Amino acid sequence: STYCRGLTIMNRICQLAQLILDFYREEPQQLRQLELLRNCQVFRRWGVLYIRCPNQKTAAAMVDAGLAIAEAVARLRLSKKITVLNNNISVAAFPVDYSKINA
Repeated sequence: STYCRGLTIMNRICQLAQLILDFYREEPQQLRQLELLRNCQVFRRWGVLYIRCPNQKTAAAMVDAGLAIAEAVARLRLSKKITVLNNNISVAAFPVDYSKINA
């Protein structure tokens, strides 16, 4: 399993979060929607990508950005499901639909 905190001591963003953000590097509107992902812990376990948010506002923003996150996760083949957590409690889960990818 891969686990990291959003920002490290050196102010480097988590590799999984960075992959998602890099996917939208040329789409400023999507990047703005995903900006709070930088504050989250992003990790994978058993085919699930977890986004652990520091507060309810961030969790709500990640739920709102769910489709954008799911598209990046599907195209990058990072996981089969995404779960958004707040206080270690699941607030949303999204399946990742690989069938909708136009390769």
